[in-house]
Amino acid sequence: MGKKWVQVLALLAVLTLIAAACTQEDTEAFDLGVTEEPCPDGNPDNGCIYLGVISDLSDGPFAALAIPAVAGLQEFWNTVNAAGGVDGFDVAITAENTVDAHYNPTQHVEGYVEIEPNILMLAQSLGTPQTQAALPQYIEDNMVAVPATWWSGWAFPETDGNGLVLETGINYCLEGMNDVDFVVSQLGTDITYGIVGFPGDFGGDAAAGVVHAAGVNGLGDPAFQLVQVPLSAGGDVSEAVSQILANSPDVVFITTGPLELAQTMGGVFGAGGQAMFVGTHPSWNPGLVAQEALLPALKAAYFQSGFIPTWFGESAGHDAARAAAEAIEQSPNEWFLNGWASQYPVKALIEKAIGNGDLTRSGMATAVRQLDDVSFEGMLPNVSYVGNPNDVVPRQSIINRVDETAPGGTVTVTGMFSGPTAEAYDFSAPCFVP
Repeated sequence: MGKKWVQVLALLAVLTLIAAACTQEDTEAFDLGVTEEPCPDGNPDNGCIYLGVISDLSDGPFAALAIPAVAGLQEFWNTVNAAGGVDGFDVAITAENTVDAHYNPTQHVEGYVEIEPNILMLAQSLGTPQTQAALPQYIEDNMVAVPATWWSGWAFPETDGNGLVLETGINYCLEGMNDVDFVVSQLGTDITYGIVGFPGDFGGDAAAGVVHAAGVNGLGDPAFQLVQVPLSAGGDVSEAVSQILANSPDVVFITTGPLELAQTMGGVFGAGGQAMFVGTHPSWNPGLVAQEALLPALKAAYFQSGFIPTWFGESAGHDAARAAAEAIEQSPNEWFLNGWASQYPVKALIEKAIGNGDLTRSGMATAVRQLDDVSFEGMLPNVSYVGNPNDVVPRQSIINRVDETAPGGTVTVTGMFSGPTAEAYDFSAPCFVP
């Protein structure tokens, strides 16, 4: 081969490399929260995507739930990274990008401002008032956030930052409807009921679903509907206990934290009262089975609703989550599963953004509105974030009962189901607006 042809081929090789580099740059555009350098302890040939967490990790009303949930989402990414990462990137949630906001909206916003320059998106944003307080900043920053909150408003673009809030599972409102349908299937319609719940969307959204389903089933109005201030914010359960004892309802639908549930049931049953208690999923913590004095009441009268099958659910996702939990000696906990499951849409979102060639925050915000048929490896039904909320919102939940011998402290009564009230509900707006 002549020298001239060698020079030509060398030039063509250089041009090919330049073209390839340009293509890679076009398809892997990124800015804040993404680096070409590996994650700490990451795969040496991968870049790094940094996610943030703003949660309740010490003394707030949901710390007992949030701590295992954060462990679940962290182990999800550790497992993904161990398998090679996501399209040339590992995903890291570091201590520097994790905020304990104590379930306080002001501290939530302040913590967000601190970690915002370092992250691509939020793997967890705990609390509806907290997330709503930060939402204007999320919108300004194109910050996609996974809520540890199940407000019905997250399904609608006008109340979730045009898709920036990436929710998973049934909302409190539809969960409340399923709870009522379950109770009617067990006790019939000749019953009375009361409602106890935290202020804001958590209690209000669930109560809206309960009241709607009660009307559909002919139960009439609640005997009482109380707002329970969290114990961590200076509340006490005396009014709830008094109302339950005075009205003797057949059923109490309760939407609080685990401590409020324990003290309310303890006060009622300790005074000789009786009632079935049905709690939305954040009301339960496996640690409650260790309260020996309360355990008989929990076993006899408490039912917990939730949005995901219990610890021994049969799915590839459950298998992977259990294996990861065992590797770090995490005791069985539904909230570990919840945290794990919440990251499947995040992984799908990152893959979509990379496929679009735009791993920037604005690219992530665009990709959210393209997410369709997201798989949870069988832990939950596939879900779409595209289309009319009435057509795509999840409507399945589960009812569990207490069994202190079971991993996580509960076993299912119903399996995953969608009651007739939730199935028929026209979900055209949030059930409750704080």
